[in-house]
Amino acid sequence: MDDAQGVDAAADRRVLLVDLPVRLWDRARQHSAALVREFAFIEAGGEHDTTLARRLLEIAATSDTRYANLNPEAEAEVEAALARGDTTITVEVLVPVEFKQHILEAVPVLIEIDEYCRNGTLLSLATPDDLRAFWTWYLGEFVRQIDGESPIPAPPPSPGS
Repeated sequence: MDDAQGVDAAADRRVLLVDLPVRLWDRARQHSAALVREFAFIEAGGEHDTTLARRLLEIAATSDTRYANLNPEAEAEVEAALARGDTTITVEVLVPVEFKQHILEAVPVLIEIDEYCRNGTLLSLATPDDLRAFWTWYLGEFVRQIDGESPIPAPPPSPGS
């Protein structure tokens, strides 16, 4: 069905991740998994306010259920680039239009989680600056390109990233 702008809301959108920094992508993936594990422990323990943990786990579950296996070929390309030791790769993915809304709803929770970690509760899981910059570019590319804008290459990773 077309929306008010005449765009088919049910169609997938092509997103081109230009110069995706593969080591940062891998670190971001590992960091996200560590956050989900830690917040699962917090929720299961019930000793603290578990509202934030529950919100993160809901976002993670939605992401896994709806979006995790949409582009296995692209993920395999990035994994192969990582194994080869490539610094960057340009990869194309297809995502449903509603992925934009998922991102827009998730980002405030992710910011709140990072603030929670930085305030000393889980300091070791605070997002490092280079990963925060990566996530800003990465998620921003999905939102921008779903809206029909042209790809912007990833900023060059800082040395050691």
